[in-house]
Amino acid sequence: MKIPPLFKHDAKTTAQQPTAASKKPKVSFMQLFRFATRIELLIMIIAAILSAVSGGLPPLAILIYGSYISKIVGARGKEAVLASIMPTIQLMLVMGTAAIVTTYISTCLWIRMGEQQVRRIRALYLHSILKQDMTWFDTAKDDSLLTRLASDTQLIQDGISEKLGLCISFCCQFLAGFAVGFYKGYKMALTMFAVCPLLVAIMLTMVVMIKKYVIQTQTSYAQAGAVAEQALQAIRTVHAFSLQERFLKRFQEKLKVAQQFGVKRIYVAGIGLAVFTFCFFSSLGLALWYASQLVLEGTSTASSVFVVFLAMITGSISMAKMLPHLTAITNACGASYKVFQVIDTVPAIQHDHHGGEKPAHVDGAIEFNHVSFAYASRPDVRILHDLSLSIQAGMTVACVGPSGSGKSTLVQLLQRFYDPKDGQITLDGHDLKDLNVQWLRQSIGVVNQQPVLFNTTIRENIQMGSPVPVSDKDIIAAAKEANCHHFIMKLPQGYSTSVGEHGDMLSGGQRQRIAIARAIVKNPSILLLDEATSALDTQSERLVQNALDKASANRTTIIIAHRLSTVAKADKIVVLDQGSIIETGTHQELIRLNGTYADLVRKQSIGSEEEKEEEEEQRDTLSIEEEIDHEISTVEQKVDGKAQLHSDLTKVNTIDSAGSTDISIITHIKNSSNTRHACTLYPSTWSVVKRMRQEWWLILLGVCGALIKGAILPLYAYTFSSVIGILSDPNYQEAPPLQGTNLYAFIFFIIGVASFVGGGLSNICLPLSGEYFTHRLRAQIFEAYMKQDIEFFDKKEHNTGILTTRLASDARSVSDMVSKVWGDVINLISTLATGLIIAFMHSWALTLITMSMLPLIVLSTTFDMYLQRSFDDKTKNDNIASSQVAGEAIREVRTVAALCKQTYFEERYAKATAHSHQLAIRKAYLSSIGFALHRGITIYTNALAFYFGTRFLVNGSIEFRQLFTSMTVLILTAESAARSSMFATVLAKGKEATRTIFTLLDPAVCSNRIESGLEGAEPEVGTLKGDIRYDGVKFAYPARQDNLIFDGSFNLDIASGQTVALVGASGCGKSTVIGLLQRWYDVMEGAVSLDARNVKSYSVHNLRSHMSVIVQEPILFNVSIADNIRYGVHENETHITQQDVEDAAKAANIHGFITSLPQGYATLVGVKGSQLSGGQKQRIAIARAILRKPRVLLLDEATSALDSESERLVQEALDQIIQQGNQTTITIAHRLSTVVNADVICVLKHGKIKEQGTHKELLALNGLYSRLVAEQSLSVR
Repeated sequence: MKIPPLFKHDAKTTAQQPTAASKKPKVSFMQLFRFATRIELLIMIIAAILSAVSGGLPPLAILIYGSYISKIVGARGKEAVLASIMPTIQLMLVMGTAAIVTTYISTCLWIRMGEQQVRRIRALYLHSILKQDMTWFDTAKDDSLLTRLASDTQLIQDGISEKLGLCISFCCQFLAGFAVGFYKGYKMALTMFAVCPLLVAIMLTMVVMIKKYVIQTQTSYAQAGAVAEQALQAIRTVHAFSLQERFLKRFQEKLKVAQQFGVKRIYVAGIGLAVFTFCFFSSLGLALWYASQLVLEGTSTASSVFVVFLAMITGSISMAKMLPHLTAITNACGASYKVFQVIDTVPAIQHDHHGGEKPAHVDGAIEFNHVSFAYASRPDVRILHDLSLSIQAGMTVACVGPSGSGKSTLVQLLQRFYDPKDGQITLDGHDLKDLNVQWLRQSIGVVNQQPVLFNTTIRENIQMGSPVPVSDKDIIAAAKEANCHHFIMKLPQGYSTSVGEHGDMLSGGQRQRIAIARAIVKNPSILLLDEATSALDTQSERLVQNALDKASANRTTIIIAHRLSTVAKADKIVVLDQGSIIETGTHQELIRLNGTYADLVRKQSIGSEEEKEEEEEQRDTLSIEEEIDHEISTVEQKVDGKAQLHSDLTKVNTIDSAGSTDISIITHIKNSSNTRHACTLYPSTWSVVKRMRQEWWLILLGVCGALIKGAILPLYAYTFSSVIGILSDPNYQEAPPLQGTNLYAFIFFIIGVASFVGGGLSNICLPLSGEYFTHRLRAQIFEAYMKQDIEFFDKKEHNTGILTTRLASDARSVSDMVSKVWGDVINLISTLATGLIIAFMHSWALTLITMSMLPLIVLSTTFDMYLQRSFDDKTKNDNIASSQVAGEAIREVRTVAALCKQTYFEERYAKATAHSHQLAIRKAYLSSIGFALHRGITIYTNALAFYFGTRFLVNGSIEFRQLFTSMTVLILTAESAARSSMFATVLAKGKEATRTIFTLLDPAVCSNRIESGLEGAEPEVGTLKGDIRYDGVKFAYPARQDNLIFDGSFNLDIASGQTVALVGASGCGKSTVIGLLQRWYDVMEGAVSLDARNVKSYSVHNLRSHMSVIVQEPILFNVSIADNIRYGVHENETHITQQDVEDAAKAANIHGFITSLPQGYATLVGVKGSQLSGGQKQRIAIARAILRKPRVLLLDEATSALDSESERLVQEALDQIIQQGNQTTITIAHRLSTVVNADVICVLKHGKIKEQGTHKELLALNGLYSRLVAEQSLSVR
């Protein structure tokens, strides 16, 4: 596949930029445009010129206004007055049209260029993440990559699109205003300019401090996003151990830090702007007094004073207007640092590097020569020690040994996820470092213990294994070889069936076989099987193992396995321990050696070849077809269930899930469909205010400040026009103190004080209310996520990537609506009200005529809001799709790298964003109309006022002073009204975000929470006996109620302290039993009880607090080992000591390993426990469950990831704890060797208990259980 042009700058930028380590934590303004093409740079230069022209027009219009005053004062006769002003009005109309044209074109160009560059930056950011080697992911402290992709890039876009154009426009307005002022009266201009260095110093100080706080705020928000991602990705573990409050507390701690920096930023901006306006307006008093002296001296005129004052003030005000947009640019510089740092990072192992050897043929001979290795995250812990291993072409080599011995590391080194610290690895005599990385990985097929399938069709998942497009014939051939063609063809949509997120529409065995088909579709020369069957039940294992045996033929195959029955036929078996090879040979040779391997074999009771052959003869075709038919019905349930597709506990071949919401909730939702529809409507602004009760005092102060601030400009205009009226009087004389111009000079000082108070209150209190509300709202959103039931997270629109993106952006949009829009709206209302009152008092007729332009302003603003809302609605699904693609690629980056599918996901992401990009471009052309019209309407309004004002003056219905006062006030009021379009976009985004958030937070209408209203008994932990009873249980998942899992005849009594094992094929209902006990679901009929009390009568959190769950795919969080173990108990249980943690670790056979680490129990386990092996993660999960001291222990394949020795030790520890603690234990196992000591073993088939008894009793029956035992070659005792 061809790489999209989005990525063409990557090679240049990585080569030209210094390494991230050498860079200071900032990005310069010019570096924001480093990813722009030459054409885009040229277009931005044109846009900048047009923005400059647009900004320069208002000061030039002031010259025309001055000319107008001069002509009126100097004209003689009515006809002469009208004739003299017509050219001026015509020129104003031309300037208004020029303002519309330049503003429209420049805004279009800025939006388009910003959209194109940020789309490229996002693509490059994703590209750079996917190209990194695994060492980068192991050592990267920033685990909030997806959050930055959503929020930080949006800040970058804000800083390089239309806000930059406005910044340039206001900057040129500032320069043009000062130029006009100096041109018309340099003496007075110098007086006004004297305060500018102070104003500039204030602004620069603000910018520097704001930038600092923005970087710190974004970093804290990114860390909060990382906490949220961890919790949402492991939501089942979070629910099982009631970790919601713990994660909410961690999330709030990160938010609190972000809030502290945000508050500091607000105070800096608010106080700085208040001081700025105070200095500005106060200085006008001095300048006004000096102007009056110049008029008295005869060196200046009233029209010159008018032009100089208005031009200099317009220029100065433009500096204040520029500040929010300058802040956006500063925010962009701060947010871009982390993003560009990732883009600039050049991995040591470059998968997309075109260099390196690409041999024409691969035989598959592999050599490990004196290889030593340690992970970069733990350099002091050696994983491999001087290891040497020779593998001949076509040979099948099995690596066995305890967890953490280095088996999986060999596989990862061979794929060049890492490079060895010492030694050399060769393929057909070529050093791996000399080979092209992509070519190498494409020559290797990999099947892992937990195969990753992507959220697309079965066909596309299999095709991903091939570096080139393959035909359906090739895909079917690979599927047949992997023993999955039959079950695929029986699916309603066959190969076009979507497997769902994580492949959860399929059972574990089905996922595994599709992964095998994916691995062999490209006909690899080397096949790597890392625990490919360890998590499967016996029947699934047999199908998968047959597929693996077929796949291994004529290929170099490396097998990593704990089940030694799967490696007995290997050409060579390598036994590893602590990173060294201790034994090598065939199965028979190692048995004769009677060493470590022979001891492992005896512990697993592997039978002879004759026994296995006899077993094969007993497996007739009919039984296999029955198994296939059964798994087909399982998948059909899952496919029909759609959203209800996740397994309760492990996500691996456990439940034929079609839903996870109890029936009562479904009924409630149906009954409240009308109310739900109402919830999707846009909430009112008042509904937001009601949720801000805690901030009402801030809002009230902010509103008062905004009212004062809004009145400043009209009052200034009135004061200024009064002064000009006085100075225009031919008989003007110097006034006594506090009279005439002296009085108005003092009033300017009062206005400065009022602006300080009003501006300070509005610029601090309203943003503070928004900041506090955002902090609380983010916490409420996350808390709402934590309270949702599993069905909520199964829905496509609620995957982790989308939820974290909403968490980052929606709360901020609501905050902006509060802190920015409301302040601007109230300020605008105050300005309009004050300005119109003053104007009406001086000339009601002229004011009414001028107001006729207001509908145009309102219509253009409404049009902008409609466009924004329509754009958000149309791009919603596109944003969901792009978030899904990026989130899936980042989360499963190892699988993406192994398949060399980085480009595939980059292209999918580009395709997912293409439609929204096109809509954004279209929106730019339309939304710019309103903004441009605002600019032109302002000048048109002035022309209209000039024309009719002159006619009224000529007719004698108005005096010059009244005319001038009305016109000046109306000009500045119209200018303020024109700015209303600037917050239309923010308001529209805020309304959409408010709808989404309030829908989530409404508990009565739009909730889907199984916890809602479920108050109940809360007995203290440790007080329950642990008696469990399933009485006449009838159950089906809500989405497939006609397909019963239990038909009402399921009964099971488990006495306190008893250990009951559930065995049977995948989909027989084993994990449903556990799920019903934990209340993931409620039964349709019958009852599930704990201590003779229906589980529905307990509060959900209390019910689960009496239980510990250990699943086959352990979930650890990116905190220390000690904290992961402590997560087993509620955080309020302060009596848990470090010794308790260590005792639990000892019981789980993990203490020795932990203490061998440099940081011991303080060692971070990495994202998803990536710094640990599967067995190590499992034992920490077991320690977590042990620390809980539960009355009910639920084990779902708890030892499946352990080697034989660790399994024996852990099983002994579990047995001992069960006996000592007298817990009631329900264990699900595929390895029957782990359940032989159970008090009762129940064999389930099709939701019914077919056999029940002890191990010996069931063997004596010679039925289903006996057959399962024979299939696993267990000794019959």
